[in-house]
Amino acid sequence: MTTSASSTPVDRRRDSRSRALLAGKLANEDATQTLDCVIRNLSADGAMIETSAPHLVPREMHLVQIKEGIVWDAEVIWRRGNRVGLKLNTRHDLRETTEKQLRALRAIWSQMALR
Repeated sequence: MTTSASSTPVDRRRDSRSRALLAGKLANEDATQTLDCVIRNLSADGAMIETSAPHLVPREMHLVQIKEGIVWDAEVIWRRGNRVGLKLNTRHDLRETTEKQLRALRAIWSQMALR
């Protein structure tokens, strides 16, 4: 966001974000390292998450939305305190995927969804 001459914030998002309070998990490429997070808002191409260790969030990662079993390839756009803004790229449905590279994420999600 930037400000105009009248000091009114200008939102440059392509899609509006919906407020959310969803359990999430961040994972590196091979899912050997994970970090719990809360998804605070979500749009088709972005999300804002909160985590207790924002300094551990890698520049590129997977974001898993636990309730629906959805995972996105994501990248960090900004960091402020314990909040991190993400650009969401390719979306995968863990309930239906057969991709080898997502098997570890599917296993993590299956364990989390049982809680």
